[in-house]
Amino acid sequence: MFGKEGTDQQAAISTILGNDCKFTGDVDAKGTIRIDGEFDGKIVSTDSVIVGNSGVVKGELHAAHAMVSGTVEGNIFAKKKVELQSGSRLIGDVESMSLVIEDGVFFEGKSKMRKEGEAFVQKPKVFHRAEDKKEEEQPGFKPKEKVKEQG
Repeated sequence: MFGKEGTDQQAAISTILGNDCKFTGDVDAKGTIRIDGEFDGKIVSTDSVIVGNSGVVKGELHAAHAMVSGTVEGNIFAKKKVELQSGSRLIGDVESMSLVIEDGVFFEGKSKMRKEGEAFVQKPKVFHRAEDKKEEEQPGFKPKEKVKEQG
């Protein structure tokens, strides 16, 4: 199923978000999902997630396999394999057993290689406002030095 985009993949796809479609929300599917439009939310698939050349995903992808030809701004968690095809953009982290990055890919993030059966790493809490952070998490925070008592 994975490799260059072609007609072989069309038969196995159970859900498609077309070029002119925009969707906001979460999707949980048992089959392969193909995104050619704009998706904002979380995608969970027991099989594969394919982001086509014109596809833009802002959110998390959870699948057995993920193939990106378009743009993903978010983290990808794949039980088996992530494939970033030439011309694709990924701004986010990847966790998978296998990661393929072709020439011409823009990837800004971290990758964690998993062993078969290993659980995904818990993500740290994301803070959206400065006031939500603890004092030690604020930019420029310096720990106070301990003062020695005399006597």
